Amino acid sequence: MSRYQKLIFDADNTLFDFDQAEATALLNTLKDFAMPTPDGLLDFYRRMNATLWQQLDNKVISIAELKQQRAEQLFAFVGQEADVQDFSHHYLDELANCQFLLNHVSETLQQLTDHCEMAIITNGLSRVQKPRLANSPIRAHFGALVISEELGVAKPDPEIFAHTCEQMNWAQPEEVLMVGDNYRCDIQGAAGFGMKTCWFNLRGVPHDFEDHDHEIHHFGELLDVLQLQRI
Repeated sequence: MSRYQKLIFDADNTLFDFDQAEATALLNTLKDFAMPTPDGLLDFYRRMNATLWQQLDNKVISIAELKQQRAEQLFAFVGQEADVQDFSHHYLDELANCQFLLNHVSETLQQLTDHCEMAIITNGLSRVQKPRLANSPIRAHFGALVISEELGVAKPDPEIFAHTCEQMNWAQPEEVLMVGDNYRCDIQGAAGFGMKTCWFNLRGVPHDFEDHDHEIHHFGELLDVLQLQRI
């Protein structure tokens, strides 16, 4: 029997390879809008986007402001402009079409589905997350997809963890294991709500963090955490 029978996963860079999706979607969108791709584009975009998402996490800006500022800063970098809403929608739709999974995700979830109830909490955008999961081969494994944009609160707010437990009819947070790559949002947020946590340290970052119960470096190691034999 699995050590935990109730699991919640983050989506981006936990289940899905967001780095590959982001690069693919951005380049495809710029191509479709006949915009250039200057040297350093991806590095610039990732730094800029990470900063905006951090501001969103800290409730400094809204989702609408994030989309607006992201497009405006990108246009300034490439030296051309387009309608912000059209460009943003096109980019998000490209992202939704990128269902790249990280290594070992598909086969690991297939093994877990006989032992565990599973849900997803994501701070991503509904226009991306809902169609991406719906068209993904892993969609059948999850009983709930909770999207911060729809709920109006985001990880690490305890309300989003409480809502997910309600959706899954889970009464005891301490029986739930949260698996995610973002230490503040996924791990500290879930721990603050009373859940057990497994940090997916995807990039092998050296650290002295102590708020997590388990740590993995590739997805297949989750079977070891759950004390399930690898097939």
